[in-house]
Amino acid sequence: MGRTKGLEQFKLPRWEELPSIDLYLDQVLSLLDEWLGDYLTFDGKKIMTKTMVNNYVKQKFIAPPVNKKYDRVAVASLFVIAILKPVYTINEISRLIKMALRASDKETSYNEFCKLIEEAVEHAFHGTSMPKETNPNDPHDLFWNVCNAFACQLYVRNIYLQSHKKDDKLKENVTL
Repeated sequence: MGRTKGLEQFKLPRWEELPSIDLYLDQVLSLLDEWLGDYLTFDGKKIMTKTMVNNYVKQKFIAPPVNKKYDRVAVASLFVIAILKPVYTINEISRLIKMALRASDKETSYNEFCKLIEEAVEHAFHGTSMPKETNPNDPHDLFWNVCNAFACQLYVRNIYLQSHKKDDKLKENVTL
């Protein structure tokens, strides 16, 4: 799959940009794919499937839909899960979300997460370091590390693994 957006354009929807109306599951999956598909699709795997979302509901990681529709909190949570699931387990992500919500309200926590992720990706792809505040009691410090883990993983996947995959296909064609 060719990239239609460069990673330097990586942007997440802020709380205010998430739909204010509740969405059906197909709409949620389309929204995730619209914002993240060009960045997180790897080896043809879907970012999120209906089965995954249903499992997250069953395991109480996100609130169940009301009349088959998911609210803005569930949608924001699914963005966080989609971004962090290649790096962390769902249990770890759930704990991180709960920690963020203890630190501030859902809108602020989500927007801060988006800002940190975007900064971390920008720094990873430009080979620069993201400035770190060192206060062990500040959850911001933890989330700085969480976002950097994602950005480093995204960088390795897109720069090294994707290019090596193309090289491997070329070698296969040459030896056939």
